[in-house]
Amino acid sequence: MQQPSATTTADPLPTLVCALRSPDPAYRLRAAKDLGRLGWLARDATPSLVGAIDDEDPKVREAAAHAIGGMGPESLPTLVTMLGHADKYVRRHAVWALGKLGPLARPALSDLCQSLKDGDPRTASGAAQALGNLGTDGADSVGSLAEAMRGTNIVLCRLASKALSQIGSPALATLIAHLQHADPFVRGESALAIGWMGAPARSAVPFLTRILRGSGVALTRTPPPTFTFTTTEVSAESGTLTPRQMTGSEGPSTEMNCRVFAAQALGRIGPPAVGAIVELREAARQASEPLRKAAQQAVRQIQGA
Repeated sequence: MQQPSATTTADPLPTLVCALRSPDPAYRLRAAKDLGRLGWLARDATPSLVGAIDDEDPKVREAAAHAIGGMGPESLPTLVTMLGHADKYVRRHAVWALGKLGPLARPALSDLCQSLKDGDPRTASGAAQALGNLGTDGADSVGSLAEAMRGTNIVLCRLASKALSQIGSPALATLIAHLQHADPFVRGESALAIGWMGAPARSAVPFLTRILRGSGVALTRTPPPTFTFTTTEVSAESGTLTPRQMTGSEGPSTEMNCRVFAAQALGRIGPPAVGAIVELREAARQASEPLRKAAQQAVRQIQGA
């Protein structure tokens, strides 16, 4: 039996939809990929693609999920349904696509909050990114993102804190509270997130200054601990995790890192952080690297130099 062709000089959709029903998985895969390349123009093929995400071939399922993700806002109900799919690759494409929709994905907020607890770390991390892309429309996710920060997935912690910074002022009190968390990594990520908010985070200055001083440890030129470890990060383009080598101030949770991040945050807040200038100058004179360098930069930013 002759297999259907996945290309045509006329309207390609009928041929591609027919190819999705081919007994040959290679034809089904090709058709799903071709529909994905058409993007929004293939929206009339969405019902057939929805059927294909349950294909027996995992490559076809993933290609169909990717194609649905390129359909734009009209695919929102389908993407929400995909968040509960048994195939983790389908779920990953769903959160990635919802992230691309930005504030238009607001109706999926509660479902994305549930996805923060997904057993697949990449799906959970992608959900955090999608919630962050909602901006202020994601205010109702603050509690769920705060809980995600306190888990054991350091990538999720980082992306959840970034999402809270994107939500802005509705999340500031939560991030300030996390500056007092028992886990130094959570404290450090909270400081970074507050810094990303810039001047609107001025109410956090006293708390950041307290971290800058350290936990009763005098500033010295003693070299800080060194370390290297490998973690992962999410690619904004593909929605997938890639290996990332982390060293120094980006590495494991240490008090020194918290102080570095606090200094950086104070600098990003700028002139409204002038109340921390004395402590920053002291760190700029006496602290060891990398805190000394971060404090020097923060002083310049606050003074507008």
